[in-house]
Amino acid sequence: MRTKHFFSFLIMGFAAVGAFIFVNNVFGQETAGEAGIQYPVQELGDCKSKDDCKSYCDNPENLRACVDFAEENNLMSEEEVEMANNFIKAGGKGPGGCGTKDSCETYCNDMNHLDECVSFAEKNNLMSPQELAEAKKVQKAIASGVKAPPCGNKKACDAYCEESDHMEECIIFAKEAGFLEGEELEGAEKVLAAVKRGVKPPPCRGKDACDAYCSAPDNMEVCMNFAMEAGMMSDQEKANSQKMLAAIKNGINPPKCKGKEGCDNYCGQEEHFEECTNFAVAAGFMSEEDAAMARKTGGKGPGDCKGKEECEAFCNDLANQQACFNFAKDNGLISEEDLKQMEEGNQRFNESLQQAPSEVINCLNFEIGADTMEKIKSGEMMPFQDNGEKVRACFEKMGPPQGEGGYSEGGSIPPGDEFQKQTGPGGCQSPEECEDYCQSHQEECGAPPQQQSPMDQPQYPNEPSDNFQSGGSGPGMPPSSGEFGPGQQYPMNPIPCEGEGCQAPAEYQQPPAEFQLPPAPEQNSAPGSFPEPAPAPSGSLNSNSFLSSVVQALNFLVH
Repeated sequence: MRTKHFFSFLIMGFAAVGAFIFVNNVFGQETAGEAGIQYPVQELGDCKSKDDCKSYCDNPENLRACVDFAEENNLMSEEEVEMANNFIKAGGKGPGGCGTKDSCETYCNDMNHLDECVSFAEKNNLMSPQELAEAKKVQKAIASGVKAPPCGNKKACDAYCEESDHMEECIIFAKEAGFLEGEELEGAEKVLAAVKRGVKPPPCRGKDACDAYCSAPDNMEVCMNFAMEAGMMSDQEKANSQKMLAAIKNGINPPKCKGKEGCDNYCGQEEHFEECTNFAVAAGFMSEEDAAMARKTGGKGPGDCKGKEECEAFCNDLANQQACFNFAKDNGLISEEDLKQMEEGNQRFNESLQQAPSEVINCLNFEIGADTMEKIKSGEMMPFQDNGEKVRACFEKMGPPQGEGGYSEGGSIPPGDEFQKQTGPGGCQSPEECEDYCQSHQEECGAPPQQQSPMDQPQYPNEPSDNFQSGGSGPGMPPSSGEFGPGQQYPMNPIPCEGEGCQAPAEYQQPPAEFQLPPAPEQNSAPGSFPEPAPAPSGSLNSNSFLSSVVQALNFLVH
């Protein structure tokens, strides 16, 4: 269980003061060489050894020289130097006249001296704001009648409160003093309730000791069972713990790591890849298929991305779509059917480009880039969705004005092979068909009933007809038979432009079927539409990557 060192504040203000810090940080080293000290130390009375220098600095009269030496040689932090100087300003003596680390600890670990020690530390700025706040919490709790555990100092209280028999007493005091609250208090009370029910806790004391104990595979079952009985696991965590125990019983030990971040780092190293993968499979966090794919790719996605979030971010970047597609293709993450469909769509797109007007090609080279267009034509790059939108835009710029043979309802461009064949009134596709149709549908073709038949008209009407089908040749009748050869387009107006303000006729070309506009919501996509880009490979590597699976499994540890 996670236990507060309730009385550590009592000595923190004095253990970090003056020569005491200097002695601990410098002369507490194993050897003088580790601290970078060369004996004898001239600045410290020519002390010839660690013990000799310690004795020199224990003398309050030598405190100034010891602190200066420590500061000059970077043996104390700025905070420690500041506290040491504050202690010197206070006269070099602490509460009860203590002048050394050991004597001040002994004096202030006595709860009878609590008020005196806290007051001295506050007055002389020997405790940080956080430490002072904790000290005052204890003062307030005791003053209000809350009984403190019967232990006299930090070491004794740590040992006392780690005993399960004393757990309730210590938790009550910690709660009343404000050291335990929120989730931490809830967890402590769950542990206490489990102990009262007779659930045996792991035979360890303190966080560090229990971390070490519960990390050993042989002890995991004891620790997991206690955590489950104490209600410290969610249903999902319980399920994961059971899976882990099953794997451990089958002889597959978990990776040697703790917590999500630690296991992410551990399993992200190549030398631990197989260990983590084997355990994830044994514990049921990863399928054999996913493990095979992970081994094939080395546990990495395109651009060496790792994990769901990193790979999604990489593949959501439009600049990386080709890399992600290639990765999915090379590693068999796209079905043969989908791959064939995409390649056929790319082929149709390239065939359509060969017949596109120069204005469209220029637009595409500008919008997509000439280099990219060459890669698409050569098959080196697929025209993904973002490029598809630019293709549609370029073809639409060549389209008819609003109301003159525009797109069909719903905004979709009618499907067709390459560029749509253009049609006249009633869907006629040849001069003969249009003549026959317009003789009986004069109004639709643009001529009033009382006027001559279309064949006798000197020219086709100039006003558009709303009944012309989407993708048609524009207003008016098709040209006479033989006027335009196969593959040529019908002009928007077959009569030469005359008069002031007349503009030259414009030609209109439909975009290839692969880049049709989206259909209305109730309709299905037009046949022959270009497939959606391949999904981010992170999904194919399992949305919960093998690293995350292992990490999730290891979060059972009680810290």
